[in-house]
Amino acid sequence: MDEDFTLHVTAKVFPEELTEKESFIFARNGMHSGISAFKDSYGNCNVVFTYWFKKLDGTMIPKQIIVLLKENELNDFNEYTMICDHFNDKNIKCYFNGFEVGTIEYDNDEKTSYKNCFYWFGCGSMIGGEEHAAMGDYEYKLAFVLNKTLDILDAQDIIDTYYDKHSHIIFDDNMRKLNYDHPLRNNFAFLCDFKNSNRYKVWDISFSGNYPQF
Repeated sequence: MDEDFTLHVTAKVFPEELTEKESFIFARNGMHSGISAFKDSYGNCNVVFTYWFKKLDGTMIPKQIIVLLKENELNDFNEYTMICDHFNDKNIKCYFNGFEVGTIEYDNDEKTSYKNCFYWFGCGSMIGGEEHAAMGDYEYKLAFVLNKTLDILDAQDIIDTYYDKHSHIIFDDNMRKLNYDHPLRNNFAFLCDFKNSNRYKVWDISFSGNYPQF
């Protein structure tokens, strides 16, 4: 994610679990970048796309896109996608259910490096104490990260057809593997269908070895 990347999470937000304190659906730890949610002072539920940057004077700043969730989008699965074009446009486009909701621009700023940082689900980080963990209660359906800038339609194709079109059974109906001829097979950090899990981990369909552990 230091250069080009496409990040996607399909997750369910529960309004009764949100507070005015931000909690993370997905994060890279350190200066927490990712997707989070909170309830504002009016009781509205909001989702936030965040990435941290270093300015020329060395100051660290977050840049964010905030999306107000509608009543019919609560307690239901929604699709959150961040697509970074690092080498050309220097921006991160943010999508909610396939529609662009904003763009994070960083022409003169340096992206924070998350080399050797964990991918976290349901918190900002469990390193450094529970009081700083920004833990939330979410339900997950699908998540993937790859080191390539995709068009949103190509990302949506993975979301919609990864099970039937892009993978094949290797053990049984619950254990699938990304097709060998898939053009992005070597670009995935992970591709996880959260229905395919046991008590220890979520199955990584891309076989990159970065499966989420419980």
